[in-house]
Amino acid sequence: MTNGPWLSVLWLVPLVGALVIILVPASGRQFAKWLGVTVSVAVLAVSIALAVEFKAGGPTYQFVESHPWIPAFGAGYTLGVDGIALVLVLLTTILVPFLLVAGWNDGGERSRGTQAYIALTLTIESMVLISVVSLDVLLFYVFFEAMLIPMYFLIGGFGGGVHRSRAAVKFLLYNLFGGLIMLAAVIGLYVVAGTFSLSEIAAARAGGTLDMATNT
Repeated sequence: MTNGPWLSVLWLVPLVGALVIILVPASGRQFAKWLGVTVSVAVLAVSIALAVEFKAGGPTYQFVESHPWIPAFGAGYTLGVDGIALVLVLLTTILVPFLLVAGWNDGGERSRGTQAYIALTLTIESMVLISVVSLDVLLFYVFFEAMLIPMYFLIGGFGGGVHRSRAAVKFLLYNLFGGLIMLAAVIGLYVVAGTFSLSEIAAARAGGTLDMATNT
């Protein structure tokens, strides 16, 4: 199992499931609900398999996948998990099936509302998972910020209260502002380290070749 693209499978399954569910006709609400739960349980099964195969005494990052993305900047599609990331993956994949069951009727009576609710939830799960397992700082930043889009529509379309649209706008603006600060930090880290690779940055820091002290 350790040689396969299992981390790609982990985040692509809910994303593909979301695309399929959003195409389900308006009359197929019950089918969309059951399909959403089935997809989330399948993702949970993959995460459990990863946890079983994870070697506590093995390398720091396991199930590593690495492919070039933007070679000019040293950015790559690089995924991997350590113990902390694995716990976050398990927490996420355990939570989503419960969210879908708890929100069984949250789609309302609107046409395709159920499909939209489930698809948005699975899309968010997908982006959370790739953010957690990303070993490339730029890749993490892109998907972490892209997560704001489905969350905006989820809050604005299915949030409680009459001011949910206003709450969604505030959520988006606050997080976009925070994202600009994070982008500055990402760029600064690249300038100092010369790479977006989290494992290379950690190794350089541990080896004393990367000094990020702020002493004046």
